[in-house]
Amino acid sequence: MNTIRFVRVSCLALAAALLAACSTSNTQVRSDAVLRVGVCPDYQPVIFKKDGAITGIEADLAKYVAQKLGASIEYVELPFDELIPALGDNRIDIVMSGMSDADYRKDKVRFVEPYMTIGQMGVVRKADDAKHAESDALYEGEFRVGYLKGTTGEMFVKDNAGKATLSGYTHPDEGIAALKKGEIDIFIDDAPFVLQVAKDNPELAALQWLMTDEHLAWALSKDPGYDDLYDELNRIVLRAKQNGDLRRIVNKYFEVRIEIQ
Repeated sequence: MNTIRFVRVSCLALAAALLAACSTSNTQVRSDAVLRVGVCPDYQPVIFKKDGAITGIEADLAKYVAQKLGASIEYVELPFDELIPALGDNRIDIVMSGMSDADYRKDKVRFVEPYMTIGQMGVVRKADDAKHAESDALYEGEFRVGYLKGTTGEMFVKDNAGKATLSGYTHPDEGIAALKKGEIDIFIDDAPFVLQVAKDNPELAALQWLMTDEHLAWALSKDPGYDDLYDELNRIVLRAKQNGDLRRIVNKYFEVRIEIQ
């Protein structure tokens, strides 16, 4: 399978973006349809708000998907840990909010083929960067580690943080504020968010190694009524990979060099 690897052209390493293949049959066009897209817009640059409008990679992908389906978009904003329950009780049709296809989620929902591979990354105060230079420092040191509740980052930290003191936050901005105040030593979240935070806050530094290997994908209900939409979305992802549309959308938000493997 061909993969497309996105590599950040700077001293900070960005995780590879992996586009997955599927069927090449034609996408059906649905007229007069509304796609209810569940989002938690606090994950810059993947999904966030700017001047009151939802934007980011996922927002651009939602527009792209809606155009292919002949549908309009209705965003439904929810806390991240309510997105999967919202699929179950039919408040939304799809989650497009930087969610990874972690195994523990697959008993409740199904995921379209992944469109990007990322990982967990730590952000620290730049003055303390040297303390975390080695990848085993987190596992062996007595650090104060922050994470976002209800995420794969929480699972990683609880499984691997060793002697660390752990603090969970409901919003990533709370974790970054705690880091700046000196209440924690490191905050762990998805690499795209961490890189953006380090870029926007010169007093902070992103650790230059990934702690996990995770795949971003869109989640749908397992209800058979969503089978057709699930198949159509897989076809759309494949075509976006093949024709370069996905690469173009992601490149709007990252300075990257593209390598085809």
